[in-house]
Amino acid sequence: MTLGSTHTPPLTRIEQEKREISAEFITDTIRVLTSHESIRSFEETPLAADVLEAILVSARSAPTSSNLQAFSIVVVEDADRRARLAHLVGDQAYVAEAPVMLVFCADISRFHHLAARQGRSFDANNLEMFLLSSIDSALAMQNALVAAESLGLGAVPIGSIRNNPSAIAEELALPQGVFAVVGLTIGYPSEGVRRGTKPRLPSEAVVHREQYSSADVEKHVHEYDAVMIANGLYAGRHVASGEVDVPDEEYGWAEHTSRRTSKPEGVTGPYIALRDHLKEEVEARGFSVR
Repeated sequence: MTLGSTHTPPLTRIEQEKREISAEFITDTIRVLTSHESIRSFEETPLAADVLEAILVSARSAPTSSNLQAFSIVVVEDADRRARLAHLVGDQAYVAEAPVMLVFCADISRFHHLAARQGRSFDANNLEMFLLSSIDSALAMQNALVAAESLGLGAVPIGSIRNNPSAIAEELALPQGVFAVVGLTIGYPSEGVRRGTKPRLPSEAVVHREQYSSADVEKHVHEYDAVMIANGLYAGRHVASGEVDVPDEEYGWAEHTSRRTSKPEGVTGPYIALRDHLKEEVEARGFSVR
């Protein structure tokens, strides 16, 4: 039994795509994973301490390279701090609205301490270490997300935590060697906010057997465009391009994605260029990307 409000269970991706999988293999865990949807509107109800602890233990149980555990989690429940973080991540109101925000950080600060403690120098500060610690952070975030959703809660990852790394570091008192990779807002979904799982690219477009193949990429994009246009998921949500716009019935995933990737990735509006200097920001936090 989950803790969230009762509602008709959404279609899983298995059901949505009519995947032929025997019922005996569709476990509760797989139903949670394949029912994911990002939630961006929350009730004010706080999370019970045991609920939050269950999520945090789940996050810490994620796989970690060589058991280095190169990540840390900052738990933010204070309303004023959540409001300041909401502004720093692009004035996202739901960050202030949700009762908890978890910030997952790549963390090599402990390695500096351990090296000095054991009479050595920390010489593994390179691009691989930054990737490793970022992947550790992302895996922990995904575990937290799945744990939260299994309890009937809603959540959404916040990539725009990287908009202003220095300001985030100051707000969270992050020491050198710690970089905020991704946030996760968690709470009880507002009534009626759930819309169901968003369609994904055809499995054949992203799952490759034995060797990578792009032979049918145009077929897959065409099929997915039709699905996304029919669902109206981009209606009224066109990315500004400075060009003559196209009507909703012609604006699908291909148009949306090509517009998003024709400039440095980031949130829209005045925040679009904030990640242009991310490499310098990462290095300023004490990481090397050589």
